[in-house]
Amino acid sequence: MTTQQDTYTETLRSGQEAVVKAFESWTDSAKSAWQNVPGAAPARVEPQQVIDQVFDFAEKMLAVQREFAKSLAATAESAGESARQQSESVVAAVKKQATDATAIVKDAQPEK
Repeated sequence: MTTQQDTYTETLRSGQEAVVKAFESWTDSAKSAWQNVPGAAPARVEPQQVIDQVFDFAEKMLAVQREFAKSLAATAESAGESARQQSESVVAAVKKQATDATAIVKDAQPEK
């Protein structure tokens, strides 16, 4: 049985995989574009800068995921509260109908 947590985790994992694939595709495209430019020297890569960029990106993605999770939780809470209120309303209506039906049956019985 798949839980909501499993579903949410899978959704996040899929989102992360999509971002990684997009980043890899962009990187491959950029590499190939620079290789085709005559006279373009390969850029010197600063490891510290790359690390900062990767972690900044991860931080932003985590913030987006946090907001998504909060939004999802708020929506679920709201839906749960709405369902609870509707259930209470239905139960109250059924109780009233049962009480009314009981009173009608008692009134309809002949006195002894």
